[in-house]
Amino acid sequence: MASSDSPVTWERNGISYRLLPRDYDHEALFDFNKKFGSTPHNFIPDEPVRAHFSRIATGETKVWGAFSGDELVGIITGENGGGYWLESGDKKDSACFINEFVVNPEYRGKRIGVNLTSMSVDPKAGIFAIDPSISEMYTTVHKDNMTSHTAFVKGGYHEVLTYADAPRSRDTTVLKFSSSANAKTDIHPRGNAQTMRVVGVQSGNAVDGIDVGIFDFDPLVRNPSDSRSLAASLNYTTLANKTYSFTPEERQYVLGLRAMRLEDGNEYAEGNYKFGEWIADRVNRLIEESGIPKESISLIGSHGQTVSGHPHWEFGDLSIIAQHTGITVAGDFRPADVGAGGNGTPCTCTYDSIMLRPPASSSKWRIGINIGGTSSVTFCPPWPEKGQPETEVPGGMDPGLGVFFMDLTVRAIDPTLEFDDDGKMARSGTVNEELLSIFLQNKYYKKTLPIGVGPDDFPETLWEEWHALAQSKGVSDVDLLTTFTELTARQIAKACAKWGGPNIVNGATDDVLLRGGICNNSYFVERLKANFETELNTTIKDIVMLEDIGINEDSWENAMYAMFGYLCYNNVYNFVPSCTGASRPVVGGRIAPGENFHSVRLTDTPM
Repeated sequence: MASSDSPVTWERNGISYRLLPRDYDHEALFDFNKKFGSTPHNFIPDEPVRAHFSRIATGETKVWGAFSGDELVGIITGENGGGYWLESGDKKDSACFINEFVVNPEYRGKRIGVNLTSMSVDPKAGIFAIDPSISEMYTTVHKDNMTSHTAFVKGGYHEVLTYADAPRSRDTTVLKFSSSANAKTDIHPRGNAQTMRVVGVQSGNAVDGIDVGIFDFDPLVRNPSDSRSLAASLNYTTLANKTYSFTPEERQYVLGLRAMRLEDGNEYAEGNYKFGEWIADRVNRLIEESGIPKESISLIGSHGQTVSGHPHWEFGDLSIIAQHTGITVAGDFRPADVGAGGNGTPCTCTYDSIMLRPPASSSKWRIGINIGGTSSVTFCPPWPEKGQPETEVPGGMDPGLGVFFMDLTVRAIDPTLEFDDDGKMARSGTVNEELLSIFLQNKYYKKTLPIGVGPDDFPETLWEEWHALAQSKGVSDVDLLTTFTELTARQIAKACAKWGGPNIVNGATDDVLLRGGICNNSYFVERLKANFETELNTTIKDIVMLEDIGINEDSWENAMYAMFGYLCYNNVYNFVPSCTGASRPVVGGRIAPGENFHSVRLTDTPM
């Protein structure tokens, strides 16, 4: 059992969390609370609050603190009994009430609030470990205080009711966490009540290697009217992330599979198993290199390697991965969407519709662009106001090429190079408008929604054909690279203008977010901005990157497939039918049990 003498300490995102000892300066706590906690949503009467903090010395008040180094940056406090409890009178002695919950606003974006609310009910660090007689934790928040409300829900609490609080001249929402209703295993706490550790793994259309990441996902915030949908974004923390590059032989092997020319079908079966072994090897390597205990990982979300895009066919057998790692695997996500009439793509629309939507206060939609070997776009509406129904749904499609033809051209110029560093070579060349016009007449660009791209749409053989055409016209490889760079930028802008709708075109939005390694190509970013301004008839001050909104660029795509697995395992929709063309939302994926499967289970958390 935890105590103030031997507190459990969490280290997350550079912030440490712990139960404060009884001799902690209660006046310092009061001053912190007064300085950062006095808001229009939270009136603090001095004497009752000062008395509450003074009871830390007797153990009646428990305080969990968040620290950046030695600086206190957040607190959450609880006191047995309290003024609000919803069970019969004999339950009062077994209830604890959260009195104060404050975070220094200078440290927003580090999920301090969510971590504090999670810690308050953690089985090893929270109230139930400190005082086993407590079975229920309560708190109340101003109905309009969505920041605190969301932090408690993501920490595992659930909303009980909202009532007219006449003494406070407001509507008050009561939230509750029950130790019995949120029973969980010690080995793999998961579900709505606690963080779940998931590996995300994939190999993209650029065919440059296998990407692996390890993530802690915060609890799901489910929609009360449909427990298989989310009511808010989903936070996660990146613990480790790495790309394991293919050897030249491995890359050629994958490209050979993607060419779909093998006469012996057994070679494809062998490739599926072999790629599963490769994925498992990279997952095991990252776990070992990072020092993260394997037993702490609940799930692997694997996208595998796309071999065919129409229909989608991903290699990397799930059971092979599970058997070689010992960890349960969720994967093969796309067929469910296809079965519901969709393309099974773009997957990025799922991530974007959860992570990139502007807040309800925003009047503008966001255009989320991802560029890897190919490209995808999501039109993201703002979140609805709390309690209000969705009136807008995301849109999206795959515009076409990404960096694949650009990278092939770079290798033709210099076989020792993998990509055009900062776009320096492309910047030195000239766009050949004749070739660009021919490229834009490709049949892919004449498709109608829903539009999904696969490796068979822009195969290496098409690059060879266009490369030969350029040579026949006397166009240098450098000018061809400049032309391909312009092609990717222009096709995306044109697709957004054609399919974005009234919330995107004619100056309706200037909010454009770009991600992918191409963010480091300043020449491409300039050309994308120029094409968007022309096609959307708007002025764009800056193209936003993931880092600008607090999301790690290097790991987001691995996080996306970890998210797909997390949602699948928790029976939550992980495809957006308004983007894929499906007739309904689906929970896509299959589960391959690993050695840990018996110890991983859903909680009984109320939805």
